[in-house]
Amino acid sequence: MQKILIVDDDKDLCFLLNRFLARKGYDITVAYSGAQANGYLDSAEPDLLITDLDLGDSDGISVLNRAKELYPNLPVIIITGFSDIKTSALAMKQGAFDYVMKPLLPEQMLLTVQDALDSRKRGTSNAASGFQYTEKEIKEYYYWGNSELSKKLFRQVHLVAPTEHNVIIYGEDGSGKRSIAHEIHKLSKRSHLPFVLMNPTAIPRKNMAAAIFGSAGDSDQKGILDQANGGTILITDPQAIPMEIQLQLLQALRQRRWTREGGGPATDLDIRIFVSGNMQLWDATRQGELNQELYHRLNEFSITIPPLRERKEEIPDLVNHFLKINKDSLGTNVKGVSPEALAALKNYKWYDNIRELKNFIQKAALQCNGNYIGADCLPAEISQTDSVVAGA
Repeated sequence: MQKILIVDDDKDLCFLLNRFLARKGYDITVAYSGAQANGYLDSAEPDLLITDLDLGDSDGISVLNRAKELYPNLPVIIITGFSDIKTSALAMKQGAFDYVMKPLLPEQMLLTVQDALDSRKRGTSNAASGFQYTEKEIKEYYYWGNSELSKKLFRQVHLVAPTEHNVIIYGEDGSGKRSIAHEIHKLSKRSHLPFVLMNPTAIPRKNMAAAIFGSAGDSDQKGILDQANGGTILITDPQAIPMEIQLQLLQALRQRRWTREGGGPATDLDIRIFVSGNMQLWDATRQGELNQELYHRLNEFSITIPPLRERKEEIPDLVNHFLKINKDSLGTNVKGVSPEALAALKNYKWYDNIRELKNFIQKAALQCNGNYIGADCLPAEISQTDSVVAGA
């Protein structure tokens, strides 16, 4: 029986989640504070951690960081209010598997729990030391918009995909950097080979060298380079890698081979590298956070993904795209959104970009009655934005 740790100072919410997930066959433990959660994590490893952002005595980010320090491959789901979307994006950057917005819906929570536990079965969590995507995930349909910005993005992806160039992908949180990296990989000559994600911010510093290069000795362990060799690796925020490990990686790229921590024979290196970030990495070199030669080796081609607020004309098609996904995965039958609701969606800023829109549409499709998502299904933050604009 898979073990789930739920952390929230709201006892009513914990009771409902406990009862619902226990009925689905999971072994549930509840902690009502960050201190209780840390005490549990110090003594046992769950299969999944679900934590609210606001815990009274601490916050969910602290619990997330403690969990990742102890168990780098533990998937973590963040429970968040609509007003905490920016903090939820930070949690994703620091290793959370996903976030769900209050009020919680049973079907949405169960789907997210199942996805997180499936990721653990494959050996890693969404943003731990090394995540290898399945063939099904790599072949997932990617939505291409009709705006001029999206058409430019399409041309860039199809231009660089057949080459062996390393690529830097820039974009705000939730804008689709990982999806674009998927698209380039599946259009490349390496599409049948591994595609691996590495998030340095989710790897404890003391474990990072062994996580990347592997370790030799009595407990010989393969690292992320072993997982990705022959294929493609996507490194998020490479400036978060300690400088001494950046130099090791640079040496491996120069020599096209690397050695595991602790010695042993060298392994030939054949990896195409993508890196992503929401800041210009050249600025990171000037600030002493990223080795300049490493930057130039990675910067053979660059792509910038425009934020959703700059291509709002694509929102109707994106909504329909996500509704189709929900119909296939959740069995929902919502056909679209009302004109009033669509106007409000277009006026909202979408702080977490496409990821936020996708999560919202999933939630709205589950909780709204009828064939269309109406204005009454919108959170106050969105509907109030709409009324302000309409009255301006």
